[in-house]
Amino acid sequence: MKKKTRQTGLLLSVLMLATTSLYPVSAFAEETTEAPAEAITEAAEKSDAKTMMTGNWAPATRERIQSVIDANADSGRYVVFDFDNTSAIFDVEEALLAYQIENLQFKIDPAELGDILETQIPSLDEPVGKNLADGDVTVANLVADLTSDYQWLYDNYEGFGAGGTYDLTYIHATNQYEDFAAKLRYMYTAVGDTFDASVSYPWVTYLFAGMTPDEVYDLALASHTYWSNYGRYSKTVWTSPVELEGESGVITTSFITGITFTDELQNLYQTLMANNIDVYIISASFIDVIRAANDNFGYNVPEDHVFAMRNVLKDGKYTNEYDYNWGGEGKYAQTQAAGKSTIITNFIAPNYDGAGPLMVFGDSAGDWNMMTDWMESGDTQLGVIFNRYRKTSDPIWQGSTEAAESIGNADARFVLQGRDENHGQLRPSEYSILLGETEEVLVRPAE
Repeated sequence: MKKKTRQTGLLLSVLMLATTSLYPVSAFAEETTEAPAEAITEAAEKSDAKTMMTGNWAPATRERIQSVIDANADSGRYVVFDFDNTSAIFDVEEALLAYQIENLQFKIDPAELGDILETQIPSLDEPVGKNLADGDVTVANLVADLTSDYQWLYDNYEGFGAGGTYDLTYIHATNQYEDFAAKLRYMYTAVGDTFDASVSYPWVTYLFAGMTPDEVYDLALASHTYWSNYGRYSKTVWTSPVELEGESGVITTSFITGITFTDELQNLYQTLMANNIDVYIISASFIDVIRAANDNFGYNVPEDHVFAMRNVLKDGKYTNEYDYNWGGEGKYAQTQAAGKSTIITNFIAPNYDGAGPLMVFGDSAGDWNMMTDWMESGDTQLGVIFNRYRKTSDPIWQGSTEAAESIGNADARFVLQGRDENHGQLRPSEYSILLGETEEVLVRPAE
């Protein structure tokens, strides 16, 4: 029986936060597509520390990864992993956003929220989505509604320490909370769908403004613990209340619940390190969010091997400004897309005589640059793609297509790894089953 990771011995404060219920309210509905988190697998025993477990790896994918490991053990090489939807199934940063909202874990003064929400947004009046009446919704509309809701919550919720007397159970039943929750999650999606990744990726991290690194770490650990124990994988829909239309009108948004820190990836990290192949993580999630996952859920790479989004600290607390100068003036790129390659160039490759990574593991366009930038030179021998059935407009579709055409080839440059999103686990196949679906899929046909 394959078991998901469980954590023990957490700090009491973190445990108390992690076990806080996500209270269901009438406007927040969960779609019926779900499945039990505990799925039965036949995870084979490892023969030794230097060999990958069989688990649910696609056989040809496992064989190709293991062959690269065997040929490069003890040779001073390194590999790079993405984290969300690669090292874990589903997105830990997006899961944390829902957890942060549900538990109202913010350290932002109400007078500052508007400026934080507007950070780096190029146009406040450009439509970023539609409401349920088919009207345009702008960032300015959303900010007006969210700042009004947040002021009420700040004044009334006892957890903010501003004189409020109502507990979280009461707050969750209010229109102001339902409106705030739905519209903040809606804004996250709308910003991502409308503006460049350089705007949208750091935007969600500005919600940590006013927190210390330790506070973000503990919040992330509580979220990871909660969602990895959640017990099902489904799409949850939040709708703002009709009684509080505000400037945006009534909107609806959705997100995926549940996270798996898979045995196969935890084991692969350890197998690589047992072969003296160094392991790095470069993630577009926030640094303390990834540190909390790495430290507590079986990955255990050295802290200085973890690179992720970072914001400027002022008096020990985060601000709503990305820290491009961490490690040297102008050296720390946003850890997404081409920025991941910049991180390798500036911080990792110099430790290996300028060589690129031996293998790169990823799932999306944000990983394509680091997966391919050192292939022509021969440094990168293999790109491992976790199959999310990406659109043809996503550059990683090219690698997925090549992988599908070269399954079983001893010298394949790309391999695919399937997953079953309904059960939150890998599949022993290159084919994936997407959330809510029953048919397996490989690669989208060319358009």
